[in-house]
Formats: sequence, structure tokens, C-alpha cells
Amino acid sequence: MVAGMLPQQRHDEILRTLDHQGGVKVADLASRLAVTEETVRRDLVRLEEEGRLTRTHGGALPSVSAQGALPYQHRELEQVDAKRQIARTALGEIHEEDVLFLDGSTTCYHLARLFPDIRCTVLTHSEPVFRELTHRTNVELLSTGGLFDTRTACFVGPLAEQMLSSLHITTAFLGCKGLDFKRGFSDGSVRHMNLKRSVIRGADQVVVLADHSKLNSSARYFFAELPDVDLVITDTSTPAAHREAMKKAGIRFLAETTD
Repeated sequence: MVAGMLPQQRHDEILRTLDHQGGVKVADLASRLAVTEETVRRDLVRLEEEGRLTRTHGGALPSVSAQGALPYQHRELEQVDAKRQIARTALGEIHEEDVLFLDGSTTCYHLARLFPDIRCTVLTHSEPVFRELTHRTNVELLSTGGLFDTRTACFVGPLAEQMLSSLHITTAFLGCKGLDFKRGFSDGSVRHMNLKRSVIRGADQVVVLADHSKLNSSARYFFAELPDVDLVITDTSTPAAHREAMKKAGIRFLAETTD
């Protein structure tokens, strides 16, 4: 990209990149536009004021409804530090010879990035998780197959659900769009709701990875009631009131105590 672009030219290029990639990062835009990161941040503030995007920590996303199923690239930019915390805590639930399921949440992707190279089996419907775990020589890696959902980079549908029924899962790691302290766990997509219900039916232990922004909220489709989930792992930014509400609701939860 040629230096010396006018602000409107930068804005147009930012929006084109956002539309193409589903999400942008400040550092990448600064390099692409040949300007400073501070200039990019000012551009993003202006575009957000115009309602054309939503700023995130380190980048921006298109302005979309929080209820829908966000494209994978969008979710990848949200609550990154919290997701890393949660992934570190979740490592304590992984053991040799386990048969594990990792879903298509970006928190599970962070878990995959930290995943130990131990003898175990991992089943996933997530293309990013699968790709990351191909670097583990001791992990027996399985994909559900099925219909590929490009928005979430996951396989879904009856074929994926059929694969889930053929395996005895010892621990399933699931993300969620919302945790309502009375009604349970929800997702923004009916296909992902159905798949998660299939996982829960076949798993000995169900662990939900949910950062603080997901608590005391709900999305469109409920995939589990509170008793269906054995453990919730959240992050240190979870408000005390939400921790207390989870205790009162009988939800067992863990949160990393140190970075």
C-alpha cells in the first residue's frame, strides 16, 4: 500500500479489508497502510462513531448482532487474554489416554495451541483446532467430517453428529455464547446447538469454557441445562456477583488465580 493516503482512502481500505477478512488487527493495518498504529486507531474510532465497525482490543469487527453466529475471524479477536487464561486452566482436565472432544470455539483453539503432546485421542469438528493439533505426534486426531460451515470454520450437520455417536468421549470441551444462571447454556446457531447436544449425550464429563463476557447472558438456542455441565472454566475478570450467582445455582467453576 502506498504511503500518503488520504483519510477517506484509508477508511475505504480498512472497510474493504474488514469485509474480506471478517476482522482486522491494528498492527496488520498499520503495516498494510504504511502508517503508524496510532493513526489506525484514530481511523477505527472515526469509523466506529459512524457505526461502520466495532472496535475490539487490538483491532475491529464489523457491526453485527451479538445474537447471531459470528464468523470465526470475528470471534478470534475477542477477549484474547481471557481465553488464554481459560485455556491454561483447562489443561488440568487433560490426561493421558483420554478421549477428548474440542469444539469450534476460539477458546478451544487457544487450548489446542497449548495442548500437550501426550498419548490421547482428540475428536473435533473445528478446522483450526484440527490444523493446530496436527503438530502433536502422540495425539490420535479425528475429525467429525460433515457439512463445512465457512462462517465458523466447523463441520456441522447429521454426518458430524453421527461421528460423535460412534466414540466414547471422556471429556468434552465446549464454548458457549451465553450462560444464563437459571436456563443454562446457549449458542447463536441451531446447527451448533444440535451438535453440542450430541456431544453432551456421549461424554462422561462436559466442561464449558466461558469468559466473563458470556456470563449472565443468553443467545438464541439453548443446548444444555445447568445439570448437563460438570464444570465451567472462566477467567479472573469474572465479577464477584457472577461468581456468587454460579455458586448459588450449583455450578462448579474454576478460574485461574494468577497469570
